[in-house]
Amino acid sequence: MKLRVVGLAMVCVIAALGAPSRSGAGPLPPGWTQLAFNSSSGAETFLRRQPAPVNPRGVPTLRRQRRGTISLGGGIGWGFIRGSSELNDHYDNGPGYGLRFRYMLTTRSALAFTFENQHYNTRAGLPVSTDPFPANDSVLVVTTVASEMTIFFHRERETNTYLLAGLGYASPDVKYDVQAGEKESRRVDEGPFGVVGVGLERFVRPRVSLDFALRGFAQVGNSELSLMSQLTAGIHLYPGD
Repeated sequence: MKLRVVGLAMVCVIAALGAPSRSGAGPLPPGWTQLAFNSSSGAETFLRRQPAPVNPRGVPTLRRQRRGTISLGGGIGWGFIRGSSELNDHYDNGPGYGLRFRYMLTTRSALAFTFENQHYNTRAGLPVSTDPFPANDSVLVVTTVASEMTIFFHRERETNTYLLAGLGYASPDVKYDVQAGEKESRRVDEGPFGVVGVGLERFVRPRVSLDFALRGFAQVGNSELSLMSQLTAGIHLYPGD
């Protein structure tokens, strides 16, 4: 008798909560699940509404892919000069360094601003000159500023490649060793240039990457064409949000 009273009380509570009873064998309504209630006198089946499904939270986009992300970088490299200009007649190759700032325009592209200082040593085999400022006692220093458009491939990966192209302005200065402790210089073949290149970026930390690039420059100054190439290695830092 007591079990029957308890069973009837539970039936009344479920009915008051609006849970419809179910005795047939047809398909369940959407969003409902079947519950069975047993007592000493028989069995009843009821339906209970399930909570609405919740979509899983999406994985946030990596910082290096977000629009508006900035990075600050620097590196060192080795450059070579070729072409039909007078600069090519006297200078060959040498070390350099550069600073770069990137701003992500989309998840795959960035606008970069660069500053570089490249040295070129005297070409080997030049005859000894008796000029007041002999070419074989000098060094060519080319200072450049440029803007570059960078297109990345597989930016979501830790290691990704990219292409770059841009325009800039070059200021070559020939620095002469007049005598010990003294230097004189003159500017030569100053003018605009175009640059194209390929690169590879490897992330070693979420906000730190190593950057390797090969660039080619075509610079026009004083109606002469100078062709330069440069191989660089550097590091990029991605500041926090």
